[in-house]
Amino acid sequence: MSVAREKNLLIEKHLPLVQAIARKLKKTLSATIDFEDLVGYGSKGLVEAAERFNPAQGVTFGTFAYYRIRGAMFDGLRTMGWYSRADYARYRAEERSNELLRARAERDAAERDAANRQPGAAPAGGAAEVLAGIGEISEILAEVATVHITSLDAAARVSDDRLPSPDATIDSGRLGVRLRAAIQRLPDRERQLMDLYYYGSRNLEEAGADLGLSKSWACRLHARAIQLLRDALVDDLE
Repeated sequence: MSVAREKNLLIEKHLPLVQAIARKLKKTLSATIDFEDLVGYGSKGLVEAAERFNPAQGVTFGTFAYYRIRGAMFDGLRTMGWYSRADYARYRAEERSNELLRARAERDAAERDAANRQPGAAPAGGAAEVLAGIGEISEILAEVATVHITSLDAAARVSDDRLPSPDATIDSGRLGVRLRAAIQRLPDRERQLMDLYYYGSRNLEEAGADLGLSKSWACRLHARAIQLLRDALVDDLE
C-alpha cells in the first residue's frame, strides 16, 4: 500500500474522532459557535497529524492526533476571536503540560534503555526504588504546576473584554512578578524559547524552528527552562 493511501485511510478512519472532540469542545464554549466550523478546523489538524505521524515512535495514531485536532480547533477559534481568556489558558496549559510529560517519558525510556544495556546492569528494587519514584512524582507535579502558572500569566495578556483580569488566579503583584523576573534570568536560549512558546502563542515545534532547533531539542530546552523556573519560584518563596 502506498504512503499516500495509508495517510488517507488514517484520515477517513479518524473523522469520527474529530466530530467527538468538536462536540465535547462545543459544550465548554459559547452556544453560538458553529459545530461544523469546529469540525472543519479539526479536520485540518487531522490531516496535519496524518502527515507527521511516525508509528516507530510507539504511540497510537489516535493519541498522536488528539491534541493536534483539538489544537487546530483552538487555533481556528483564536483567529475568529471566539474563545475567552480562561479557555485559552486551559487549552495552552494542557497542551504544554502534555508536551512536557511526553518529552520526559521519552527521555526516561531512553535512559532506562541505556542503563539496561550496560554490562552487569541489575534492575533497581525495594524501598530505594519506591522513594525514588515518590521523588520523581513530586518533581513532575512541580514542573506541571510551573507550566500552568506560566500559561495563566501569558493568558492574562490576551485581550478579552468579556472577563476581568484573572488576578484571583495569579496575583500579578506577587507570583506573576516573580515568574516574569525568573524568566528574565534564564539563559538566553531558554528565555527566548519561553517567550515564543508562552507569550508569543507559538507551538513548541514553531518556537523551536524560530530558534533553529529541532522538535526534540526544543522539548529538551523547554524541560530545562521549566526546571530552572520551578527552582527559582521555590527559592523565592522560601
